[in-house]
Amino acid sequence: MRKRINAKSSEFSFFKFVFRMLSWFLILAIVTVIIFMLLGYYEASKPVSYLPEIKSNALKTFSYEGNQVKLESQWYKLLVDANGNVNIKTPEGEDIISNLIYYDSYSDVDENWGLDNVSVQLTSDSTISILGKGSSDVLVNIKLTVPKSLPKLDVNVRTHYNLNTVVKREALVALFNVQASEIYLKNRQKDADSIDTEYWMDKQGARFGTGQRSALIYHTPFVSSLQYNSKENLLFINLEYFLDHPNINIPYQEDSGGRWKDISAANYSIGAERNNSFSIYFGNLPHVTPRIMLVPDGYLAGYVFTEHADGGDMRINRAVYFGSENISRIENAIGGFAGHRIPVTKSVFYVGTKDCSVSVNPQFLDFLDQLYATGLYDICLHTPEDLSSNRQLLEKSISFMKERYDTKTWIDHGMYGGKINRECFVCDGLNSSSEYYAADFWSKYNTCYFWNAGPEKIRDIPLKKEIKGLRIKNLSVELWRRYLSRKELEESTLFGAFIKLIANPSSKYELNSLKPHKGNSYPTPLYWQNITQTGQFYSWVTDYVKDFSNLSGNKAVDYYDNEQKLLEKLLNDRGVFINHGYFIRNRPDKEDGTFIENDMEIKVNPYFDKILEFMAHLRDEGDLCITTVRDLLDYWILVENISFEYRPDGTIYIYNGNKKDVKGLSLIVNSDKVRINGEIPKFKREGDNTIFWFDIPAGARMVLKVE
Repeated sequence: MRKRINAKSSEFSFFKFVFRMLSWFLILAIVTVIIFMLLGYYEASKPVSYLPEIKSNALKTFSYEGNQVKLESQWYKLLVDANGNVNIKTPEGEDIISNLIYYDSYSDVDENWGLDNVSVQLTSDSTISILGKGSSDVLVNIKLTVPKSLPKLDVNVRTHYNLNTVVKREALVALFNVQASEIYLKNRQKDADSIDTEYWMDKQGARFGTGQRSALIYHTPFVSSLQYNSKENLLFINLEYFLDHPNINIPYQEDSGGRWKDISAANYSIGAERNNSFSIYFGNLPHVTPRIMLVPDGYLAGYVFTEHADGGDMRINRAVYFGSENISRIENAIGGFAGHRIPVTKSVFYVGTKDCSVSVNPQFLDFLDQLYATGLYDICLHTPEDLSSNRQLLEKSISFMKERYDTKTWIDHGMYGGKINRECFVCDGLNSSSEYYAADFWSKYNTCYFWNAGPEKIRDIPLKKEIKGLRIKNLSVELWRRYLSRKELEESTLFGAFIKLIANPSSKYELNSLKPHKGNSYPTPLYWQNITQTGQFYSWVTDYVKDFSNLSGNKAVDYYDNEQKLLEKLLNDRGVFINHGYFIRNRPDKEDGTFIENDMEIKVNPYFDKILEFMAHLRDEGDLCITTVRDLLDYWILVENISFEYRPDGTIYIYNGNKKDVKGLSLIVNSDKVRINGEIPKFKREGDNTIFWFDIPAGARMVLKVE
């Protein structure tokens, strides 16, 4: 009896011990999770800055002693002291800008504020020249020109490199004495009532002060970008900035290891020069600033489908574009891209795949011809083949695509491992010493718009890599920032943010290449040139592979509803999304969800078709511009040569500096009465704003009056 009691007592003690250990283990696990989340939360909640730290001695002041050079107009005074410091005042002597400072940051060289060996000269009755040296023996010539008839200052900066120089940032930094009253955001909206701590504004601009003591800088296509630090009231006019033109190179790798190098920074060789220019207006400016919309014809936002040609066959192509594999003529389309008149930048192989190669299958060529004849489709190469292409094949395929489809776009394929498709833009295509050099053919046949895989690689922080490296704090910070926006982190407590983190796991995959999730300070160029690395070619961005793998079963309805919400948010955020997609891929290990097979017939997935139908509705309502890489970049590049002249009487002149007409130039202004050359243009109201659009002929000037 006593033995049984002792046995039960021992058994009870054992279970009590196990329970106690499990309890301690649970408590330890909870504490560990809390510590893990706390580690990253407070770091993630801090504003992320992409500007240099402002040191106490960095912001040099203008010297009123000694020699000064001065120019005046009826709207402002310009003074430059012997050290090159710049002061801009009202005619009555009130400061608007207390200095315009040169800043540089080079690879392996400490950052530097100001120029050395400065000389200041009055080179004409309207121009002051500031000549000096930056770091790394860079020669800088800043010309400040004061026009007599307009309330503006024209600034030209010529930079000459005496050494091979890798540039991270070069900028003119304007120290304002009047506060910013309007910030013109990268999405063409504006902040006025509540100014954030930091902005990357692309090439948009800002307004400072009011009345006579005011300044305006807007639409600066001939600089790299603009950034604003509201705490110090500093406007960074970036002449060169590595985050404005992300780029990678994938070297050859026999082991297909997938290693890559970040070559975003500009690499200037000895003797190279760069010219930048911009203008700042001063004084009694027009009360409102018209801003150029991101997309033409009065649309609110833009969407581009770009298709990578991997996999697929004729059956799937017809299903996804025409609605069914049994439809061979586009005029009979019952759904899919063509059925809803949805444009696509569609890449293809010239050789290699038997069923869907341009040079092999006449049926596929006829299919492409039908798409191209609509004027909606941008047909381009996904490199010539699934392997590295020799020079003969490169020229043959590029010239064919130019002649048949007026191809200007290129989408790399197969290059990530580093072993095949060496002719790619991010591999050896730009290397003139490589047997896979392609740039001369691209130039010859005007292939000029390239998908750049750089942003996807550079911006992605793999969580597995942080785990393997035991970088626990970094892992926690990345989790918070990946799934909660900066605004959500700032406005939430730790508990509230944790609840949002659990409830909203898909925020990372927003449909907006401007990435508002990351906040106003995050640099998000949509297209760019990296002249020293990629020449005159243009790059365009994608953010991630957008698949539709949840468009089946019980998840399909939820996916469709979520996609509607994301598209509506894209409109609300005035964004542009460039979709990196595989719409005709047929892989056993991955269902992309754009098509289904039913009763031995391949059809477009009805839920994918509903998404296209919804997008077509948004387009037909005049809200969503669905376009192609070629058409959108054609428009953006033309817009670079649109300029504004702000007259003292409030009239604004709009100039088209192109040799081509600009169709559907779209502007937004905070007013309900707009006239172009005395006529009411096409317009629509959006809240307190009017969006209006019009055609402007080559070389023409239009007169804009806003009441």
